[in-house]
Amino acid sequence: METLEKPLSPKVKVVKEEDCEITFSIEIPKDEVARETEAVYQNIQSRASLPGFRTGKVPMDLIRRNFADRAKQSVAENLIGRAAAQVIRERKLQTIDTPQVEKLEFEFDKPLSFHMKVEKDPDIKAKDYKGIKVNRSAVIVDEAAISRTLEELRERNSSLIASPDAKIQKNHFAVIDFEGKIDGKPFPGGSAKNFLLDMGTPQTIEGFSEGLVGAGVNEQRTVTVNFAADYPRKEWAGKKAVFEVSVKEIKEKKLPALDDEFAKDLGLASLAELRQKVKENLEKEETAKADKDMEDQLYQALLDAHTFSVPPTLVEERARALTQRGLSNLSRQGLLQPGDQQAENTLKERFKPQAEKDVRLSYLIKAIASQEKLEATPEDIDTLRKKAAEENKDNIAAVEKYFKEHEGSVRASLTEGKVLDFLKNNAKIKTAKEK
Repeated sequence: METLEKPLSPKVKVVKEEDCEITFSIEIPKDEVARETEAVYQNIQSRASLPGFRTGKVPMDLIRRNFADRAKQSVAENLIGRAAAQVIRERKLQTIDTPQVEKLEFEFDKPLSFHMKVEKDPDIKAKDYKGIKVNRSAVIVDEAAISRTLEELRERNSSLIASPDAKIQKNHFAVIDFEGKIDGKPFPGGSAKNFLLDMGTPQTIEGFSEGLVGAGVNEQRTVTVNFAADYPRKEWAGKKAVFEVSVKEIKEKKLPALDDEFAKDLGLASLAELRQKVKENLEKEETAKADKDMEDQLYQALLDAHTFSVPPTLVEERARALTQRGLSNLSRQGLLQPGDQQAENTLKERFKPQAEKDVRLSYLIKAIASQEKLEATPEDIDTLRKKAAEENKDNIAAVEKYFKEHEGSVRASLTEGKVLDFLKNNAKIKTAKEK
């Protein structure tokens, strides 16, 4: 739609200003409203048609009479959009989201006025980020930890064999058929054939495995359980379920011997080499854990040293992302009913404090990066891209596509890495000693 080309001359006042939000009062003079109104009516006239008139030939008095509401909406949209953009541009504001328009007052023969609320980045100067005192856990891998890991390896490489025991016990695995009913009716997920039940693992439905202890092969059992009052599937919460269970097999776990043959099955020459490999891996894990804990301390110290507001829109976006991740995890575990709005709202409220913390931390990282000139460069991104391409020679096109589509997030990640290294190098680190 055609509008005036020259800048508007609105009266602009700051009604309220906070760290990351400004509310302006904007008034556009009535002569500029009149010019815009005339331009809008002329545009409507060029396209309008009414009975008895060709398109573009309707008299202006009829246009004004028949298209007043449409013209009023267009004039308001045009003037608000232009005035808002002009205020933002002239004041060099870096806005976060589309400005919010409030308290609109508009009549054709009067000035147009409204309030415009704008979210902006808070003005932050980072401080006290050099010499942060942190504690770092000592990396200690003892023989007990190595032995536990070797036992876990044996567990993961175990096999199930038919048990000589005649009755099911807590150390067994039972192959069962079952059908469950609530209020006499089958329910989704309540039945299965040839289901392998680990009797030693806590079950989602408390009391189910306990009801099978002592049962023999080919035995039929009726197991009655009660869903917990806070069970994730709310339509089942607090209800009684009755399962008809048929025991088909009783199995037990057979662990491989911890010897050179076991090590060879895992691709190593001997048990001694396996132990050394386990020790090295545990040391890497403990080192990574100590590093992560130290990073968390550094970030928390930054947050504690800086108090400022952050744009609500960014907090909302981050909370939404964390919520979707949480919902996906629950869905994968079968603990979420599709479209459960209450669960989504509950998670969102739970994640809001973390979302605000994440957004505040992102601003602090940007501030330190700017103050210390640590921002990732195009050369940094290119180096990472080449490394990724070298490691994925069979799918270079996918690598190129990813870097093209996610350049912003790649740059942010590299910048955060530089800032983190800077904080570590300038921190006062006290390493805990072995007790």
